Amino acid sequence: MRSIILLIVISLSFISCEEGKEEKLQPRSVGRFNELMLVINHKDWEGNIGKELNKVIASDVVGLPQSEPQFAITQIPQKGFKGFLKHNRNVLVVKKSKKASFSVDYNVFSKPQIFVKIKGPDQTSIIKLIQDNSDKIISLFKEHDLKMVQERLSKNIHKKKSIHFYNKQKLTLKVPLEFNKVDDVSDFVWFRKHVQHYGHNINGSFNIIAYSLPLNMPFENIKDSIISIRNSIGRKYLPGGKEGTFLITEAAYTPHYLEVQFDNKKAFKVNGKWEVFNDFMAGPFVGYYIQDKKNKRLVVVEAIVYAPAINKRDFIFELEAIIRSLEIE
Repeated sequence: MRSIILLIVISLSFISCEEGKEEKLQPRSVGRFNELMLVINHKDWEGNIGKELNKVIASDVVGLPQSEPQFAITQIPQKGFKGFLKHNRNVLVVKKSKKASFSVDYNVFSKPQIFVKIKGPDQTSIIKLIQDNSDKIISLFKEHDLKMVQERLSKNIHKKKSIHFYNKQKLTLKVPLEFNKVDDVSDFVWFRKHVQHYGHNINGSFNIIAYSLPLNMPFENIKDSIISIRNSIGRKYLPGGKEGTFLITEAAYTPHYLEVQFDNKKAFKVNGKWEVFNDFMAGPFVGYYIQDKKNKRLVVVEAIVYAPAINKRDFIFELEAIIRSLEIE
């Protein structure tokens, strides 16, 4: 009997070790955020299916000064999807199949990895699936990338005890230490990082700001006040380089508003452009205006990019990953 029990224990230990090995042997995925491996045959990509796909995955990111697509796309045919290409982080497969289906899998060939598959018996059914799931396609890949970026950026951050605003307002943000603290008062905090683009000084900056205001109106009405709120905060806390200048919302561009949930709280996500009053500086911003019902206040967290003459999609995405780390007690 003892021999049988010992054999079982050894067998279970062996299985456990093998499972551990399998987990460790899964290769790490490759590819940057906002990059998409599209697996689709050339004929479909160059035809109506490709045109419909382009409306989704190559649509412009809202709120940027220049046209930039949602993803940098690498397209390969089904037969070419093999070897190291299977280890791409973000994979979208579009192919013919007997049944129409839209499915999502994770960590199929590597980790972390997301696989979105769109299948249908004919062109019409595939196009309908793309149209019906257009927002979902973008959000699946963006959220997957967001978590990856947050994991990377949250390793060395400003601690709560070192930020007066965090302690006073009972909230925290995972802002990397490479961002310098510019201002830190009871109702406002500002972090800034000088921009380095591929090792070159381009005289720009990344900025994270957060502030809190009493919520003295129905939250649904806040949308109509966001521009005036931003402009008053800019006048008070965000001076320009010359006397009498300060950051405001760009008058010539209407921001894009989206009602969302932020940590199970009602919020408006705002993508738009900022400019400096009486100066020529400008750029994109993304912000969240969050209803903190418990504390009867509006919590605002915003990312502001100044990076003249270069694309800004990836910059604004990285900063959004930081501001999405906000936790309200």
